[in-house]
Amino acid sequence: MRPLLWGSSKTVAYVEKQLRSGRVVLAGGDTVLGLLAELSEKGYAKLDSIKNRSKKPYLILVENQQKALNLIEKDDSKICQIEKIMNVCWPGPVTLIFKAKATILPCIKSPEGNVAIRVPDHAGLLQLLERFDGLFSTSANCAGGPVPNSIEEVDESIMRSVVCVVLNDDNAESILPSTIIDCTGEKIIVVREGAFPTEKLISILSSE
Repeated sequence: MRPLLWGSSKTVAYVEKQLRSGRVVLAGGDTVLGLLAELSEKGYAKLDSIKNRSKKPYLILVENQQKALNLIEKDDSKICQIEKIMNVCWPGPVTLIFKAKATILPCIKSPEGNVAIRVPDHAGLLQLLERFDGLFSTSANCAGGPVPNSIEEVDESIMRSVVCVVLNDDNAESILPSTIIDCTGEKIIVVREGAFPTEKLISILSSE
């Protein structure tokens, strides 16, 4: 399969068409190679089938803070803190976990009622996300398998399951996943260290 490049003017339109048709795309971005799918029951089921997993939520990529706020529970007592965290972390390689809005699709949130969201720091992905309320995103590996550091390391079964591959123009893919931060409680909790230095986050949030 010959990869497409994010820098091509035709790539975003083509990828949008494929995603809206219920297909899955393998794409590079600002973190590890990932799978993208439409934010729907069909998209969720397709990713489960490809990754051989079930009953686990997927990361949601969105274009901006407003689209993220459309998915989360509004808590007036914490909205200032939430917006400050978003300002510090986005766009960038940081996944934030929030309480999900009760009315969103069940497949979007975890059994605990949370949703994991990120605004990527990547021009191609952001152009694509302009056309969607959000997209499912997950690392391009089968459940329990290693996360690929390059396109050559992606499992053959996954390559057969995607409609196309989109890589960064310089073919350089990040080998670091996003940092994951849980914002659902009274205290911010770092769930996973990743591409964003948590020391920087803590320093900024602690400053007056």
